[in-house]
Amino acid sequence: TKMALTVATNTGALMAQAAASSVNKDMELSMERLSTGKRINGASDDAAGVAIASRLTSEIRGTNQAIRNAMDGQAMIDTAEGAQDEVVTLLQRMRELAVQSANDTNSTADRTSIASEITSLTAEIDRIANTTSWAGQMLLDGATPDATVTTDNDAASFVFQIGSGVTAADELSVSINSIGSTALGIAGSGNFPDALTDITDATEAAANGSVLTATQADGKLTFAAGTAVVGDEYDVKINGTTVSIVVAADGFTLDENGVAAQMEAAINTQNIAGVSVSRAAGVLTLNVGGGVSVTNSSNAQVSISTIDSAISTINTQRASLGAISNRLDSTVSNLTNVSSNLQAGRGRIEDADFAAETTSLAKSQILQQASTAMLAQANASKQNVLSLLQG
Repeated sequence: TKMALTVATNTGALMAQAAASSVNKDMELSMERLSTGKRINGASDDAAGVAIASRLTSEIRGTNQAIRNAMDGQAMIDTAEGAQDEVVTLLQRMRELAVQSANDTNSTADRTSIASEITSLTAEIDRIANTTSWAGQMLLDGATPDATVTTDNDAASFVFQIGSGVTAADELSVSINSIGSTALGIAGSGNFPDALTDITDATEAAANGSVLTATQADGKLTFAAGTAVVGDEYDVKINGTTVSIVVAADGFTLDENGVAAQMEAAINTQNIAGVSVSRAAGVLTLNVGGGVSVTNSSNAQVSISTIDSAISTINTQRASLGAISNRLDSTVSNLTNVSSNLQAGRGRIEDADFAAETTSLAKSQILQQASTAMLAQANASKQNVLSLLQG
C-alpha cells in the first residue's frame, strides 16, 4: 500500500496528540486519588461503589451514635440504681427504728421521737424519688420521659436506641419504677394534690348552663350539688397522675353522684401505685395503702413487715436495672466491633491503593514525556516536504 506524502493531515501528530491527552487524564486521576487518599472521588469513578460506600457510611455513623446512646443509657440506669441504693439505706434505718419501737421498754415519748425520725426519713425518700434526674430527665417519680414531674406513678418506660436501624431489635425498653413512699406502701395518708377542675370551654359552659364543681379536704373530693351536662370535661391529679373524664349519660345520672361515680371508675382504672378511691354519694375518698406506725408494739411489728416488703420491692428493681446495665456493656462491645468492621469494609471500597496509584502515576508521567516527544517528531517529519518545493 502506497502512502501519499501530505501535510494537510498529520496522522502521526494526531495520534501522538490523542495519546498525550489520554495519558494526561490518567495522570490527573492518579494525582487526585493520591492527594485525597480516596479511590472514589465522584460517582463517575465507581457508580456502584459510591452507593455502597454511602450506605456503609450511614451504618457507621448510626452505629457510632448507637454506641453513645447505649453508654448514656447505662449512665442513666446507674444513676437510678444509685438512688435506689440510698433509699434502701433509709429503709434499713426505718426498719431498725421499727424494731426498736416494738420493744416495750420505750415510753410514749420515746415512740413519738422514733416516729418523728421515721417521718423525716419518709420525706427524704419522697424527695429522692422526685428529684433524682439524669440530664434533666426525672428517673424515679414514675413519670414518662419528658412529662411534667409526677409522684408515685406506675413504672415509666424509657426507650434506648441501641442500633442504627428502625427494627424492634434496635431499641431497648427499660422500666424504672417509682420509689416514692406511696408506691412503696410506706405512706400512711393521702390527699388529692389538685382539686377537680372543670375545663369545659366557656362557650359550652354558657350554652349548657351551670356545671359541677368540687372541693377537697382530708383526702376527699366532695362534689357540690348541681347539674352536669354531657360533654363536660374534668381533670383530677392524684400523686402526679392526671385522670380525665368527659361526662357521659351512659349508665350514670348527670348530677354530682353520677359524675363522682364516673370519676371513681376512671381513677381506679389507672391503677396508680398504692392508691385507690372509694365513693359515698357525691364524695370520693382517696385510700393510700400501707403506712409505717410505731405508736405501740403491735403497730411496730406490722411496720417491720411493711418495710421488709418495701426493701424487697426496691431490691427487685435494682437487680433488674443492674442486669440491664451489664447487658449494655455487651451491647457497646458488639457495636464497637460492628463499627470497626463496617469502616474496614468501606475502606476497601473507597480508599486509594497508594502502591498501585504511585505506579500508575510514574507510568503516566513517562508516557506523557514519550507522547510529547513523539508529537514533536511527528510535526518535524513533514519538514522534508520543503525540499520538494525548492527548485
